Amino acid sequence: MSPDTAHGIASSLLDATGRALVSGDFDGFIRYFRLPQTIAAIDNVQHLNTKADARQVFDKIRAHYSDVGLSRLERRVELALFDGPEVIRSCHVARLLAEDGTDAKPQVETLSRLVCEEGQWLIAGTQAIVPGASALGQALMMGAPSAPKRPDAGPAEALFQAHLDQVTASYMDNDMGMLCQSVQLPLFVQTSKGAVVMSTPDDLKEDFNRMVTSLRVRGVTDIVRRVHFAEMVGDQRIHGAYRTHILSGAQMVIPAYKSAMTLEQGQDLRWRMTSVIHPMGHLTTTAKQTPQGPGGVA
Repeated sequence: MSPDTAHGIASSLLDATGRALVSGDFDGFIRYFRLPQTIAAIDNVQHLNTKADARQVFDKIRAHYSDVGLSRLERRVELALFDGPEVIRSCHVARLLAEDGTDAKPQVETLSRLVCEEGQWLIAGTQAIVPGASALGQALMMGAPSAPKRPDAGPAEALFQAHLDQVTASYMDNDMGMLCQSVQLPLFVQTSKGAVVMSTPDDLKEDFNRMVTSLRVRGVTDIVRRVHFAEMVGDQRIHGAYRTHILSGAQMVIPAYKSAMTLEQGQDLRWRMTSVIHPMGHLTTTAKQTPQGPGGVA
């Protein structure tokens, strides 16, 4: 279960689905997806329960490609790791190129969860760094730019907010142990500038110490996080979005920003974060990183 093997599997799925998207081959596209599954953007989640649901998203993405004048689609896997013998988590970046070779749209970073069923690897869920109100976001979300309030959202939102509060307190109180209780390794962190994976406690500690130092240097007195939405996307998984305000007294240290996070429940029934998506660079700009850009949990 080497990273090279995971990278190869993720790349083969990415290449096959990319070719199918560009050529309009829905059957060649859907064969690599497990249904039902979810697609998550920064501020919404779309549930695909049937082939008809998947076909609708497929057609909307192709229409978006036509609108932006797509000539070539380039996608590459940045990171891929086994998360057990039959699960891979991967990050990839997509570039939409016009006929003159320039970017038709800014590149899109996406986190995927792959599962092996009866010897075949399938895409079981994706999270993309796109706002729901963007053209691509509306294609992925079937025209719904933001998440509506769901009748059963209360418990998920309460769990999500409690987890946010615990992570925030770990940084403000310089309590590494509290953060460790909140994270399941490997932790994937995805930003608009690149992806990073924290595989070991030392990786997490390095990022934690860097963040705590940055908060002190900037005179941060409070971090306020509020849930935008959160919902169950399986029996033991919650995906949601939240807005962060970092303050020094009454002044904003940086503009408020929205992030997305996935929590998973372990066998001990504790909820821990497995992925975080920031649509911007991070407060700590020197974090351990891929060649593309910074990481950072908070």
